Amino acid sequence: MVRNNESKKNPQPLVDRISAAMFHNSGLFLRKAAEEIASHTDTGSDPFDVDRATLVIVLIQTAVELASTAMVLKHEGLAEVARPKERPLSDADAEARWEAGTIKTLTFEDLKPKAIKYLGDESFWTIVESLQKSRNKLVHFHAPLVEGDRFDLQYEATHILIQIIAALTKSDEHEFAFSCMSFLGHKLFHRLISFEPYKERIGNRAREIDPEPFLCGVCGTRAFLRDEKTCLSCGYSGGVKLLRCSQCHEFAVFYDHLNLPYNAWLNARCGRCEWEGEAVHCNKCDDDYLTEGHSMRTCPNCDE
Repeated sequence: MVRNNESKKNPQPLVDRISAAMFHNSGLFLRKAAEEIASHTDTGSDPFDVDRATLVIVLIQTAVELASTAMVLKHEGLAEVARPKERPLSDADAEARWEAGTIKTLTFEDLKPKAIKYLGDESFWTIVESLQKSRNKLVHFHAPLVEGDRFDLQYEATHILIQIIAALTKSDEHEFAFSCMSFLGHKLFHRLISFEPYKERIGNRAREIDPEPFLCGVCGTRAFLRDEKTCLSCGYSGGVKLLRCSQCHEFAVFYDHLNLPYNAWLNARCGRCEWEGEAVHCNKCDDDYLTEGHSMRTCPNCDE
């Protein structure tokens, strides 16, 4: 009777429940890794200290292994992640052994060829290979992490972080920032987007979608997708208004168009060529226009 009651309480298939639990735990380790990464407040010129590097490696690698196992489990079933001699004989046996915590899975090395089909790109798995070796040195040999490795780790760990969050949240690619903010929380997310290695890696990801993204007018990362009118880094979007740049002649100049009518002028910057000037609102024709720093503020549309 207990089994029947449990079955009624958990109508979701066992594989889905196990993979969901593993994804959840992967997320826990990932958030802790993000906290450590975002707490490194320099501009990307200094390496992680030894303690932070150690924590980031162990947390990230644990998150990767959990997410990899969960992905294979979800797509291919329990038989493909359990060791051959440990495979449950029936659904009831699998349920009982999961609750008892006695299901033994394949090693990460055995799971990797399967997980590659569902998680990350080629560079992701190259970095994972490096992190795995570093983690093993730390855990089994207490080997020191040299400064160069600790510097590279800032960028490598950030790359892994971005790809796993994208996999766990399953959002449309151009909506990554919104999913990342929801996943990490507002405060941690905004600490992360000011981290130089994050800005570089998310910029690379933006160029996979748009070959020439604009420099975002809000966060300053070159990750603003032109077609989607969304920043992949900070999520700035919705009602974006751009003016034509007087230097490169592209409609690429960002400014605060909502608050401009209440100010004499506001700063403006081109997301393409990085020209900087002033945006002015004309009260006569209700248009916005650009001026150079100290030039006369004359509306080109009505000469006011």
